[in-house]
Amino acid sequence: MKIARILYNGEERYGIVKGNTLELLKSPVRDDMGVEAFIASEFLIDHDAVIEKNDETIKWLPPIARPGKVICIGRNYLAHAEEQGRTAESKPLLFSKYPSNMIGHLSEVEKPSTGEHLDYEVELAVVIGKEASKIKDNAMDYVLGYTVANDLTLRDIQKSDPGKQWTRGKAFDQSLPIGPYLVTKDEITDPQNLEIWLSVNGEIRQKSTTAKMIYPIDELIRYISESITLYPGDIILTGTPEGVGYFMDPVATLQSGDVVNCGVTEVGELSFRIR
Repeated sequence: MKIARILYNGEERYGIVKGNTLELLKSPVRDDMGVEAFIASEFLIDHDAVIEKNDETIKWLPPIARPGKVICIGRNYLAHAEEQGRTAESKPLLFSKYPSNMIGHLSEVEKPSTGEHLDYEVELAVVIGKEASKIKDNAMDYVLGYTVANDLTLRDIQKSDPGKQWTRGKAFDQSLPIGPYLVTKDEITDPQNLEIWLSVNGEIRQKSTTAKMIYPIDELIRYISESITLYPGDIILTGTPEGVGYFMDPVATLQSGDVVNCGVTEVGELSFRIR
């Protein structure tokens, strides 16, 4: 199942993606309507309207309305570590973004004035479906589904802030394009064998496969849940492959007017533009 969240006729609505259409649920999104509602199938089948996916009157919103947290994994593809002159991390490298950073498919991202080098990082995002604490076995049972994300990064700020901390360079406003929808895990053949790619203005910059993750999804869930309880709707960004703009020769970070398309096979394609 592909679950979208959109703004339609002034209201937040959930819809089920079927081909080129969206079947809307009857009720607008409520503050108390969490990801648990998606898990109840009787809730999902109750729809009252069908619209076209390319309807210009809709605005795509992040598919998870109000996640509790977004945990990101740094340098989880060896070739991405190597393009920075680094080796594999001995343990998963964790940092955070915030729900307020998220923007939806086809959004415009305002180029921040606080840094010069705005960079892209396509990632497979994992959405948690049930509470997970100190998980030892069957970690994938705690996954609800997947979506596409882009960990936008102000590379010069990331590298220059005191203490080598990444928050200001990673978690600025609009730094997390995500979507266009949530794909439930039953539709994904093997999340550790998906093509992942990104283009800027039609030029392919990143192209790899999730099979090349250093730490696979189940291991990330076990590692995180050792000390941080995961709740339904929480999001894990699993890392980006090689090809980011800052480490190209010459440097090719994002500029105003650039159009970024990125995707993961079986999951979807996310697009946004730099303003």
